[in-house]
Amino acid sequence: MKTSIDRWIAGDASAGEALYREYFGRLEAYLRARGLKGPDAEDAAQEALVRGLQGLKQGSRPDDLTGWLKGIARHVAANQTRLVLSDRLDAGAGAARSARTQAIRAEMNDLLDRSIGDLPPADREVVELAHRGGLSRKEIADKLDLPLPAVHSRFARAEQRLRGALEKHFTTVALKNLRPANPTADDVRRLRPLFRDAVVKRHLEDLPEAKAAGDLGIPVATLRARLQSAYELLGHREAPDFREARRDWAAQPR
Repeated sequence: MKTSIDRWIAGDASAGEALYREYFGRLEAYLRARGLKGPDAEDAAQEALVRGLQGLKQGSRPDDLTGWLKGIARHVAANQTRLVLSDRLDAGAGAARSARTQAIRAEMNDLLDRSIGDLPPADREVVELAHRGGLSRKEIADKLDLPLPAVHSRFARAEQRLRGALEKHFTTVALKNLRPANPTADDVRRLRPLFRDAVVKRHLEDLPEAKAAGDLGIPVATLRARLQSAYELLGHREAPDFREARRDWAAQPR
């Protein structure tokens, strides 16, 4: 009898949905236990599942699927933190930034600098070497004459402290800028890439749900979850009217 994994590898989309339903809650709970909260935990769990499902189709055959997915989730979560540290509130290359966006960016950059400064010296050192000095973790270990696991431990502590310090401030900034008005194309561009791509495919390109999910290479359940997060970040409980954004998007060159 074929398992859900076998059926997914064979091209059965419903098997992918079944795997998503079975493992998403486990991964989200695991990431929350590691210190991620709210949309960060949901987003990382979704991305880990997408990568895991893609990996299965590409030939990965883990003995322990849950443990393997947790490993992917840890990697995704670490990259999320590095994205926050390196890009901060970057609205995207080439995207025009309003005065309001620039002011928010400056405010959060200052907050991040102060939060890094508040870290214990050993943890602050590895963060500064990585995100200001551009060194890899292996290079940091060599530079500080530390075993690599010790560097990983310092990063884990630093990332958890920074998330705790920044979380309420990022949430506050996001909430301050939620607008009940219908979103524009620029509003969509400022979303986190995973959420932005979902909105673009589903609403700005006006694709059917299954087609949008297929183009993004994700299960429909993941698409729906990302769209719901995008709606909330745009200030709406459910899908707003994207007609204005769709017209702007179609009129502007890619």
